[in-house]
Order: sequence, then structure tokens, then C-alpha cells
Amino acid sequence: MPKPVDSRYNSPPPAVSAALQGIISSGITKADVPGIQIEISSPQWTWNSAAGNASLSTDIPARPGMRFMIASVTKSFTGVAILKLVDEGKLSLDDPIDRWLPPDVSQKITNSSVITVRQLLDHTSGIADYDEMGIINNELGSPDTPIPYQTAMWQGINASPLYPPGAGYTYSNVNYILLTLVIDKASGVPYEDYMTRNLFVPAGMNDTFIHRTNQITGPHMECLDTIGNTSAITDYSNIYIQFDRGAGDIVSTAADLNRFHHALRTGQLISRQSLALMQEPAPQSVVFTPIPGSGNLTSGSGLGYSIIRYPPSYNLTLYGHQGGYPGSSTFWFYWAEKDTYLSFNINSMTKEAGVQENIFNPVLVYISKM
Repeated sequence: MPKPVDSRYNSPPPAVSAALQGIISSGITKADVPGIQIEISSPQWTWNSAAGNASLSTDIPARPGMRFMIASVTKSFTGVAILKLVDEGKLSLDDPIDRWLPPDVSQKITNSSVITVRQLLDHTSGIADYDEMGIINNELGSPDTPIPYQTAMWQGINASPLYPPGAGYTYSNVNYILLTLVIDKASGVPYEDYMTRNLFVPAGMNDTFIHRTNQITGPHMECLDTIGNTSAITDYSNIYIQFDRGAGDIVSTAADLNRFHHALRTGQLISRQSLALMQEPAPQSVVFTPIPGSGNLTSGSGLGYSIIRYPPSYNLTLYGHQGGYPGSSTFWFYWAEKDTYLSFNINSMTKEAGVQENIFNPVLVYISKM
């Protein structure tokens, strides 16, 4: 008996495609960004498209399927990997991190016998972040010399603790670098191998990899941005990002990101119980933002997952993550009420507010009326 056709992979009606294309084409102009690569997947259709340019220097048009640096969306992958190991009985979220970290690392972390794996995941460990732009600028100055993750890790450890474990919330990439060491030990294989075998392959992510060179192979969105008090455009595409191990070192496509998210939400990667834990925000992270006349927008950080709840009248709950890296902004979300997946990348980080206003929000408004 033939398998039923999954309507999610149908093309949208022409009017829907045209409307969405109009939003992103006008949106990149209004937001003043070079280009966008995007995929939206609803229960009835999937739309994959692009607009603008992948590069300013060579005027290469942005095209569907181009790869890009997903930056901090990587943290959701690392979170899923940890929860998969929990499902396999190989570790517990409440294990102290000194049980899993190399002794020379755990001995230098104040409170390592008290900080839990869960507190690394939800950024309540009290461990500080590293100087990201300092490291990136060093790599720009020496593009053939990779800066190892240990450099970033020790910067954060040496600046810690910020407070006792669980006493606050501080978004820190170093939490996720440390989680890769937990994965190394608990799985018995390097983080890079575990992610490929247990997440990328099962989810069918053929255009996704952990970045370990200073070039993105194949057609890709170049990372172009103006950083600091300058109007000069810098290309951040061709640097090593292994300093961000587990926190921002994955390259993917919009379609692959949606494949991963669908596999996650439908129980193909971790248990329903683990997904429920993943999407429960830490109380310390919750922020209420008033929306005049409607109520509060509530946002918070779960276990490698961001949760955004709009007031009830919006019928809008988003689960996912954003990733910001010089020259690259990635939006990766699941709209629960619409059972819809949305992934897109803009080759700019400094214009993120304009992208939110002129692309992300108009797309949500359009879908809400369907």
C-alpha cells in the first residue's frame, strides 16, 4: 500500500507565494540588508525562497538552499543532544558538572560540584561569557590561525562566578562550550561525531555540518556587516568559528533547520517528556514586555530553547532560537497554534531590529490571517 503523501511538502497557492515574496523583497529593502534565504513549512504547504544578494562584493543573488552560519541556533542542537543522552540513561540533568568535565577544567570552576547540567542549559550557572568580538577580530587579523574553544572557555571561567548557581540568569556561550565536554564524556565520542550521527543524519540534514575550516563550501550567504563606529563593510565569512564549540559552530540551510525542528517536535529525536522540559523557561530568565492594549509578551529561556508567548488574542506561541553573528542573523521558530515552522537567514547582524519589524513581524501577520 503506498504511503500517504505529506501535504506539508506541497507548494503553496500562487497567491500565497506571491504575497510572501513581496514581504521579503520589500522587507530587505526597508531593513537595508543585502539578502535573505527563507523557508516556511505549514501543514498544507512548504515555501522555500530567497531575495536580494548573498554578497555585496560580487553581486551574487541569494538563492534557496544556500548555506549560512546559524550562530546561536546551534545551542538548540546542543540542548537536544544533552536531552537525548538523558533519554538514553547516560546522564541526568541534575548531575553536578564536575562529574562530567575534565578535572583540570572542573577544578578551576567555582561551584563545579554544585552547578548542574540543567543550569548550563538554561544559563543560570553563574558562569560568565567570553569576549566574542575580541576573538573574532583576532581571527580577522590572522585568518589562517584557528582560535580553539579552550581560549573562549577559559575567558569565561576566569571571569566567573557572576553569582551563586541558580541565583540569576546570564546568557553565556561558555555554558554551551562546557556542555560539549559533557557530551564528549557521556557519549564516549567527540561532540562533533555525536551531533552528526544522532541529530543531522536521523533528521535528514544533508546540507548541515559543524564548521571546522575558514571557508563555507558550496553556495552560501556571505557574512557582511558594519561593526562599531564605522561605515566600512567587513566580510566575516572566512574565519574559523571553532572557538564557539557547541554554542555557534553549525552551518546549515533554512530547509535543513526546518527538517531538524520537525524531527524534534514530532518525537523523532528525543522523548515527549524531554521536549516538555526543553520548552519550560527558567523562572530567572522570564521577561514581561507590555504590548499596549493587549497585555504582556512573555519570553524566557528553556533548555537550549527560547519561548515567546504573545497575549492570548494573538494566538501566537513561538518556540525556537535566534542566532546572531557578525554578518549573519538566523531566525528559527515553531508557531505552535499554526503547527508552522519558520527559518530564515539575513546576511547582517547590525540590522536585526529592522529585520524584525519589516520581515519577521509582517510574515507572522500574514500567516495569522490564513
